[in-house]
Amino acid sequence: MEDEGKDPYDVDYISTSGVYKTPFTLIILVQFFIGGIILILINLWFINSLYFQITGEEFYATGMPNEWWHWILLPLNIYGNIFLFSFSVILLSAAINRFFLKAPQEGVFKRGSKEWKNMHRRYWISYLPIWLARALPLPWADIVVYRFFGVKIGKNVVAYEGYIDPCFVEIGDFTMTSLHICIYSHLIYHDKVIIKKVSIGKECIIGPQTLISPGTVIHDGAILGANSYTWVNQELAGNLIHVGTPVSHTFPIQSLEESKKKVEVLKTKLFREDDDPDLRKIKEREKE
Repeated sequence: MEDEGKDPYDVDYISTSGVYKTPFTLIILVQFFIGGIILILINLWFINSLYFQITGEEFYATGMPNEWWHWILLPLNIYGNIFLFSFSVILLSAAINRFFLKAPQEGVFKRGSKEWKNMHRRYWISYLPIWLARALPLPWADIVVYRFFGVKIGKNVVAYEGYIDPCFVEIGDFTMTSLHICIYSHLIYHDKVIIKKVSIGKECIIGPQTLISPGTVIHDGAILGANSYTWVNQELAGNLIHVGTPVSHTFPIQSLEESKKKVEVLKTKLFREDDDPDLRKIKEREKE
């Protein structure tokens, strides 16, 4: 039993999602199966035409002409079917997520509870669609899929390769996420799951190899430095650079001109020290 008065969101360390494979993980096979059936039904006439060109017989009468130039369209047909399969799985999964899965709730829940199972189902129902969206040669596809599954993403947001939880995540306008980031609105810690909204403001930069924990609030203009991670419920002030594992240091954001001025000041200070005879003697003694 948890200690009375202890913050339920208090954790000793931050881990990855830790979502386990259960029988519901087989939903991926169902998605593949239904996507494949749609693919076959739409392409049946084309397959029948190619079959006729090889054998001289139709395996079923379509009433459509079987032309030799259908072979010329085969590469284009294969390429188009990649998109057809991907969008079929994405739309089917988004419909299941919206109409058949219970809306998630924020809080701390025990392992095996309804909210735990609901979180698990939402994770796996979105797994394949997000993967397919990232594999497509369309830079906006992943943004569209995230929105389908409940992520609130503003305009002109850049979402490079990484993972974003499909619910309780808000990302403001003109924000950029870098490579290999993880934005988790859920965290599995021992025998409980923590689910809490993550809010990222406008014009923020999320550096590479970073991990954002549930409940994190990043204000407008903030920068999360590379290889950093946040604690549960941590708040990062705007217009500052935040770094650390976990985040524990902040630095002001400087323009290129400001950085050049500081370098010049340091150079001037060093030159003055070199001209000071007393300082030169001290440095010589230190070398000895």
